[in-house]
Amino acid sequence: MEKTTVKSIKAVCYIALMCIAIWVAFYAIQSYFVLTTGSGQGVINWGSPNMGLKLTLFWLNRLTILLMAGLFTAFVLNILKSVRTGVIFNRTNVKILWAIVIVIPIHALISDNMGFAVSAATECHDLVLTDSPFVYTIVALLVAMLYKVACDAAEEQNLTI
Repeated sequence: MEKTTVKSIKAVCYIALMCIAIWVAFYAIQSYFVLTTGSGQGVINWGSPNMGLKLTLFWLNRLTILLMAGLFTAFVLNILKSVRTGVIFNRTNVKILWAIVIVIPIHALISDNMGFAVSAATECHDLVLTDSPFVYTIVALLVAMLYKVACDAAEEQNLTI
């Protein structure tokens, strides 16, 4: 692999890691303010009769964000580790991408319904189902499948040499 290609891949990976860190920090700060600010629009109403459901939805959202950030971080770190050996496509990242395919629709569905968790309204809220879980899943599935094909091709090329 050329030096410029390796440098470009490393630069993109380090930028991705920085963005993941900023993403997690943003949601950590947001979580602090949502949970500690008094009731009103945009924060959890602690007197709500649906408090258990709202908090469950809120924490599931935060859990899926951390899970996605962890999977993205593992993916990028595996690329950085693999670049040293001259291999970009590896089986570990294929497994990580399949895990992302499973987590993305769950995260998207929960995120679409976060308005209920942070609303000051006490009445019941209808489930929101947008196209996000489906579109994100299809895109992630395509990326995972293409990455698997690239991994298979790279392994086959190594065997033929």
